[in-house]
Amino acid sequence: MNYGKKGASRKDKQITSTGTLIRKKFTVIFCKSLLVCFLAALVIGGCAGIGILKGIIDAAPDIDDIDPTPTGYLSVVLDDQGNEIATLVASGSNRVYVTLDEIPVDMQHAFVAIEDERFYEHNGIDIKGIIRAGFTGITTGHFSQGASTITQQLLKNNVFDGWTDESWSEKVERKIQEQYLAIQLTKVKSKDWVLENYLNSINLGQNTLGVQAAARRYFGKDVSELTLSESAVIAGITKNPSAYNPVSHPDKNADRRKLVLKNMKEQGYITDKEYEEALADDVYSRIQQVNVEYAETDPNSYFVDALIDQVVQDLVEKKGYTDTQAYKAIYNGGLTIESTQNMAMQQICDEEANNPENYAGDVEYSFSYRLTINKADGTTENYSEQTMLSYYQNSNSDYDINFSSQEEAQAAIDAYKAELMGEGDTIPEGGESVIFTLQPQAAMTVIDQSTGEVKAIVGGRGDKTGSRTLNRATDTTRQPGSTFKVLAAYAPALDTAGMTLATVQDDAPFTYSNGTSLRNYDGTYRGFTTIRYAITKSINVVTVKTLTDISPQVGYDYLKNFGFTTLDQKDIVQSLALGGITNGVTNLELTAAYATIADGGTYTRPRFYTRILDHDGNVLIDNTPETHTVLKETTAFLLTDAMKDVVTAGTGGRANFSGMAIAGKTGTTTKNRDALFAGYTPYYTCVVWCGYDDNSPQNKSGQTNTPKILWKNVMSRIHEGLEYKDFTQPDGIVTATVCKKSGKLAVEGLCDCDPRGSMVETEYFAAGTEPTEVCDHHISATICTISGMLANEFCPAENRQTSVYIIGGSPDTEDGPYLLTDTQNQCTIHNAASVIPQIPSIDPSPGSKTDDSETDGSTPNADQSKLPSDDGNNSSNNTPTHTGEN
Repeated sequence: MNYGKKGASRKDKQITSTGTLIRKKFTVIFCKSLLVCFLAALVIGGCAGIGILKGIIDAAPDIDDIDPTPTGYLSVVLDDQGNEIATLVASGSNRVYVTLDEIPVDMQHAFVAIEDERFYEHNGIDIKGIIRAGFTGITTGHFSQGASTITQQLLKNNVFDGWTDESWSEKVERKIQEQYLAIQLTKVKSKDWVLENYLNSINLGQNTLGVQAAARRYFGKDVSELTLSESAVIAGITKNPSAYNPVSHPDKNADRRKLVLKNMKEQGYITDKEYEEALADDVYSRIQQVNVEYAETDPNSYFVDALIDQVVQDLVEKKGYTDTQAYKAIYNGGLTIESTQNMAMQQICDEEANNPENYAGDVEYSFSYRLTINKADGTTENYSEQTMLSYYQNSNSDYDINFSSQEEAQAAIDAYKAELMGEGDTIPEGGESVIFTLQPQAAMTVIDQSTGEVKAIVGGRGDKTGSRTLNRATDTTRQPGSTFKVLAAYAPALDTAGMTLATVQDDAPFTYSNGTSLRNYDGTYRGFTTIRYAITKSINVVTVKTLTDISPQVGYDYLKNFGFTTLDQKDIVQSLALGGITNGVTNLELTAAYATIADGGTYTRPRFYTRILDHDGNVLIDNTPETHTVLKETTAFLLTDAMKDVVTAGTGGRANFSGMAIAGKTGTTTKNRDALFAGYTPYYTCVVWCGYDDNSPQNKSGQTNTPKILWKNVMSRIHEGLEYKDFTQPDGIVTATVCKKSGKLAVEGLCDCDPRGSMVETEYFAAGTEPTEVCDHHISATICTISGMLANEFCPAENRQTSVYIIGGSPDTEDGPYLLTDTQNQCTIHNAASVIPQIPSIDPSPGSKTDDSETDGSTPNADQSKLPSDDGNNSSNNTPTHTGEN
């Protein structure tokens, strides 16, 4: 710094110069102008905002013109011919209106505590909640925390139609109107009025709207009788009726119930003691017991039950509905649902499934049992058939609840009850119920593979006593057994792994990578076996070896592409080929997978309806087929051609009927717990399952044939009058003459001279996969019957035997007697230096020229140590975890 006289003078001139003064003045003027502009923009923007807000509010309906009480129209279901087959109506089936004085105070407080804690204080909107939600959204970037009051939810569900299709701006507009109307509604209606209508409107899962229907569905009693614990269960459902359903997701609902009770305690509605007592209540056991016996006087069919499930799913996923909106639309929206059900086919399926002549042995009965005992000491205990099973299986592991008559079943129940009841114990009114069920059970699905339309389903045999009951066709998962062989192993092997129907595997004793032994269902091993023959005869070893070669991961990926949703990462193992999976599959998904092959490799999502029309006749959903490619057309044709052999010459013979081309695959699981037949014609695909609900073994003779018999009886009737069709051969299919023991081109004089008969056949191939190499598993050789080795020039003529042999195979198979294991060493007994050998006297044997077996090519056995014998089986304990076929 220059603080001298001259420096100061120069600084003073700079400050007081005209240029400096002008710049300062301009800066001041600019800042003032900018501030004025900002204030003006703020005022103008505020005025515009107020104007827009006023416009939105003015566009809202007048409070006197709206009716937020729950109302609606019944919906109808039509079959594929346009005939009405069912009505879906709110009254009596999914909503029963109750007044507030019939709803326990604890339940009222439970909903307020979890949904709108300041409900009794605010004027229809919760300012604190809005600020909290806004702050959370700003700080996290996710505006997902709700701030809707009970009043707003009532308006949203009963006044604002079509909000599921809103854009973001429309949603903001509707939200503002919703809040405005909530304030207006609070001015003209009491809190009790709002709460009463809200509690009668909400979706509470399991096809129930309102607390009364929910109380009856989950607890089998009126809402007025519910306890604090039970009220908290129902209040906990509201946030997400699917995720917090106490029947299907009791653990998640339990967490939500705990939160409801915690909020009630913190908000002063219940005491600490009441909180602890409610938490200790074993409420979910009661829910499961009621669920078993739940029934309605006019239940929906299995098809309509499944249809409703799909419509709800599609309204949520395709139209953006919540569960509440979806169920409201179905039961109150006046919808017309054009289903795919064919009533003639359905009647055939129902008749055959309920015809006792189609089942082996006498009918049996199981039961669903519920018992409540008021003990003499004042406590209450609940029992079911599961506790009964556990009780008796402690001393008899084979005990089950399948009886030859209802009388025997009832006698067992009475004996069990007598053991439970003590002196002074009583059973309260309604504390005992039993529902008998025919056993073994059955399920089937019929699909038009060209459209994906489900034409008929059977969810069980016997009378259907209620809506939304157990549907064995769509809800139950069971092991698929050998029906998975084609889907998990052979489909990917042919489609991408370069294998063909002529590819051979050595069907010989085999051990999984984890050390578990695997055997075939009949205990025999066939040696070199083609994939076609393995499909025809359902050979386990060949299947597992094939999946091992392509890798379980590839098989798993194909299964996912086939539409299976229940698979687990733990299923990526070798036993996947035989259906050895964690959770099982549904009959519906298994049918859709086989329909994929039937339709040339194109998967089509199963459809229970084609269109949904709204109350005014407008198309709400046009359910066009959802498809994707799983297999090449050539692969699908090859699998189909092999599965035709299953029906004509393999394990599925009992399913065959004349007049139509048929392809299919049998399936059974360990101890015959599940028996299946999956098959199709050029018209329809059908899968039939049979088994006991409790997974008991099917030990009676002929029980594993039941699915084939049912399939034949159903499909033969469905196809009456239909023109004969064969499966269409696509372009890209060629033929070649191959050897069945190598899968390669047959060699004249070898493959046709196998001691067991000609091994030559003509096989189909996808163009480009046909073999170019010649058979390498057959060889012609001359053996010295004395040494058992290759004959040399010195072996006497009477000791020389020429035949066709197998090389490279396994001794413990049907190839064993025909194996030539030593192809290098020549006879060491006969040589140039030897004198005339002293040949011992040999009795006629399989190795001598006088034995009849010589003419059929049996291997000489002069030296059995060099030619192993044929065991034909492994030890009896080599049983795989998941296998079986008969």
